Amino acid sequence: MYRKISILLIIMTTMVILIVTGCSGSVVATVNGEKITSEELSQRVNMTKSSMEQQGVDFSGENGQVLMESLQKGVLEEIINNKLLLQEARKIDQLTAEQVQEKIMPLKEQFSSEKEYNDFLDQLMLSEEDIAFILNLQEQVTKDVPPVSEADAKNYYDENIEQFEQPEQLQVRHILFFVDEGDKNYPVKHTDTEARQMAEDVIAQLKQGKDFAELAREKSEDTATKNDGGLYTFSEGDAVKEFSDAAAILSPGEYSQTPVQTEYGYHVIKMEKKIAAKQYSFEEVKQQLIYQLSEKAKESKFSEYMKEVQDKSTIVNKLTEQEGSPSNE
Repeated sequence: MYRKISILLIIMTTMVILIVTGCSGSVVATVNGEKITSEELSQRVNMTKSSMEQQGVDFSGENGQVLMESLQKGVLEEIINNKLLLQEARKIDQLTAEQVQEKIMPLKEQFSSEKEYNDFLDQLMLSEEDIAFILNLQEQVTKDVPPVSEADAKNYYDENIEQFEQPEQLQVRHILFFVDEGDKNYPVKHTDTEARQMAEDVIAQLKQGKDFAELAREKSEDTATKNDGGLYTFSEGDAVKEFSDAAAILSPGEYSQTPVQTEYGYHVIKMEKKIAAKQYSFEEVKQQLIYQLSEKAKESKFSEYMKEVQDKSTIVNKLTEQEGSPSNE
């Protein structure tokens, strides 16, 4: 939440939504004869647009219209790619119900709750069976890709040693109260006065001896950190300036004596510790690096495979046709 939103990230993220005008159910694209309707597209748009607005992306005014036009193209490309993936995946192999569960279990175990997992499926608008088929396709296509050797991993480490430097980090705890008077779409709405007063009340409780982590779990509105007692570790440039500056002047064990205002609202910050910069040795990163490079090799093989599939497919994208770009036929 406290990371600066880069222009590049916004552009990339905004290419994932679509609002379609016209009658619902009209065909906006076909993939090897399989139709994609405006209704299907609009459903994806509404969900993703709402999520982006919660992150502070503004779709109002002239700028919002430009964003929506870009988003329109992006989400259609995403759905086309998903259709193509599923078509190819179901050609390769068939899976029983037991095999579906076996394929998705490693993915499912990465989520902390059933709700979080189901929300993930809803965002993708894919079923467990769909995901299992896609995972199976990836496995079949990349099964002959050999793992990266230790020697190749060492060469990569030596040539990119700066990637394995950890800059100095600050580990803090914080409690956040949002300021949103109906214009930011944050999950909780307070006026500036209300949020500041809530932060001042927390500081008063801390002065009375209340435990910071317990107060964070009880009162903080930052869902990303509250369950960990507000714990947040960051490097220079990761957090918004006001938050970073306020944390940097604290000594371990100290907390801010007045509320810290940022674009999100008001924070109370406690310094836990300062973590010195470090250069990781090859031995420390070897296993993870071998895994990452091996996965990257698989991704490259799979991308090449899907490019060949796409070139052989008949894809009609009516949005690109409207702009004069040829469809893939």
